Amino acid sequence: HIIFLELGHEICGQFYGNIQTVVNNWLLLEGHSIGIGDTIADPQTYYDIQETIRKAKEDVIEVIQKAHNDELEPTPGNTLRQTFENQVNRILNDARDKTGGSAKKS
Repeated sequence: HIIFLELGHEICGQFYGNIQTVVNNWLLLEGHSIGIGDTIADPQTYYDIQETIRKAKEDVIEVIQKAHNDELEPTPGNTLRQTFENQVNRILNDARDKTGGSAKKS
């Protein structure tokens, strides 16, 4: 703020550019990284993820069987195909969200 007021916008812009260069160089030298050990889930999280995937597969198979057996009813405003797709997408999205949340917590 003081540089801008006393020296103007051009000098202030150069100053911020120089600060960014210093920060970038510092990050290159001192930055932190994660290793493969940081990405491996603990046993409970792994079990929860596997269980969620197993349940989602069962639910999708159930919807497929209903569609094959003409037991699937179209939802209001949708065709049978849209209803099928919506149900499968909902199951898969829920599984993705739940497993992603579990993985993020571990």
